[in-house]
Amino acid sequence: MKKNSLAATPTPFAAVQRRQLLRGMAAAAGLASICAAPLRHAAAQARPADAGVMRMTQLLDMSPDQQQLSRDYATGIRLAFAELKKSNMAVPLLSTVETDGSAAAARSALQAIRDDPAQVAILGTAGEGLALASLTESAQLKLDIAHVAPWLADPQMDHNPRLFALFASREEQIRYVLKTLSVVGVTELGLVYPSQQHADTLQAGMAVIASRLQLKTRSLVIPKGQDIAGYAAKLPASAPFFLMFMGGAIELALFTQGLGQKKMQRYVLCLSDVDSNTFMQLNPGKSVPVIFTDVVPNPHTSKLAVVRNYRSALQRLFDEAPTPVSLAGYLAGRYAAAVLAGAGPGATRARVLAEFQRRRPLELDGWHLAFNPQGRASSFVSQTMLNTRGNFVG
Repeated sequence: MKKNSLAATPTPFAAVQRRQLLRGMAAAAGLASICAAPLRHAAAQARPADAGVMRMTQLLDMSPDQQQLSRDYATGIRLAFAELKKSNMAVPLLSTVETDGSAAAARSALQAIRDDPAQVAILGTAGEGLALASLTESAQLKLDIAHVAPWLADPQMDHNPRLFALFASREEQIRYVLKTLSVVGVTELGLVYPSQQHADTLQAGMAVIASRLQLKTRSLVIPKGQDIAGYAAKLPASAPFFLMFMGGAIELALFTQGLGQKKMQRYVLCLSDVDSNTFMQLNPGKSVPVIFTDVVPNPHTSKLAVVRNYRSALQRLFDEAPTPVSLAGYLAGRYAAAVLAGAGPGATRARVLAEFQRRRPLELDGWHLAFNPQGRASSFVSQTMLNTRGNFVG
């Protein structure tokens, strides 16, 4: 289990993100009654009174481009557990393992989980590369455990019987965007990967999606060591009119800065990995239209009871602004707790996996989850556009 040291000098954006992260994690530490120590210490610190208590682990990618997403998702899950704890509902102990997002870090964490029989599920792995790596490494380690609600839009693992993906896939998000853009006719989509690592992780899944959608795509991979804004400022005139950015908020802000300098008219699409509020704090390029998708209701305005509960608890316990990702984490925590209640106290790892594999429909204060044949519990997608005047529409 490696912790990312973040020893390298951060970019200004990464420094802001890290300060926000540390504030959020400090708040989360106040919920010590529901959070175990890091996994490598869990066995040593277990007390006799803990015998039979179920434990779960959340794996987080704390690399600079993923730490804000990981932090928000973890905040939402802890928020859900805190609310349940207040209602005297028995909830599992939750450990958090911070990693650098690599397959090696995932393997190390999973080996420790495998060797601790009290660990009954992996909950809310974030970000996406780490989620994919954890599923791959689990198969190689023959770790028969439930992977519950990872932050995972890529559908390539949806067939995995140990994966319980809650939110709309990347394909469903792209279908939604293309439907809304059908009046202008999208003939080609440029896929912008901020690094070769992003491309290696996501290209296979995107190729399958493009084939199913009968969509022509062109991959644009930003070379290692090249400035993202500089790359965007030198895009050739032949670049597709619609560009789907496959990275996080920091890289996207830099990319739009470059497009703004070039004054090239292009639409930039980004999926649920990017929170529009966070993006706007990072000095994005002016006059670049950006389309955002979200896989949960609007965390600020939705009148669903579960979203109202989330907003109230978030303000009370963390004093933070709502975000789509932390709302998704809250829904993930509520879902996991509801299924685990059906497994019964002190359930084994195998019993917990069997309970999740029932894939029963659930209703969480107005939010409905029902697994579809593709293996996703929700296909909800919404869209917001930041227009050329800097206003949000939709």
